[in-house]
Amino acid sequence: MKKILFPSLLLAVLLSTAFSLKAQTADEVIDKYITAIGGKEKWKQIKSMMIEGQIEVQGIEIPFTMQAVHNTGTRVDAEFQGSKIIDITTPTKGWGQNPFAGKTSLQPLTADELNDKLDQLDIQGAFVDYKEKGSTVEALGKDEEDGNEYFKIKLTTKNKKETTYFFDLKTNLIYKEESTSKQQGQDVKITAKNLDYQVTDFGVKVPFKVDQGGMVMVTKKLVTNPTVDVKLFTAE
Repeated sequence: MKKILFPSLLLAVLLSTAFSLKAQTADEVIDKYITAIGGKEKWKQIKSMMIEGQIEVQGIEIPFTMQAVHNTGTRVDAEFQGSKIIDITTPTKGWGQNPFAGKTSLQPLTADELNDKLDQLDIQGAFVDYKEKGSTVEALGKDEEDGNEYFKIKLTTKNKKETTYFFDLKTNLIYKEESTSKQQGQDVKITAKNLDYQVTDFGVKVPFKVDQGGMVMVTKKLVTNPTVDVKLFTAE
């Protein structure tokens, strides 16, 4: 006797198949991206990083340095008009100093502020071994902007941080990222465009310009695997 699938069971099978195809398509896009930026094995060799650059906004240039140790801590130091701006993040604590936001000395981050920054501790890239890191992806289909075609993928990390990435189908690189960030207790939509991809002396490709709503972070120097004193990741 020929086996007959009930409508509900048939629908479940179709939905399951569609989901598998969608997930597979997302992984194909991610694999091409990781290859384009240097390959998974190369990125997994990165244990620390130091960046020197400047933030450009409305004709003003603010120099900054960023030092990071993978999954251990990050620290950003900047100075503007004689005032120091500091941002420190570790897996359990964080501190911030910004006189222009009313913080004249290092102040502890709130739980929401810290959770919002935890994913930045992963300097090997959000998509490298994303499943092992507890993240999930969802394919959102294709989109067009400025005459280019993009494949959109939403990544949700184990910290419940959701970011939608726009992958350029010509270069396989990430052109744009959309997410939300906690600022003074409010959810604020953040859009960042990754520009001027360059290959570093370590052999990986990264954007040397990130445009976040007219505020452009420009990388001038990037050092891979420098010795970083973890004491920098404290408020002392």
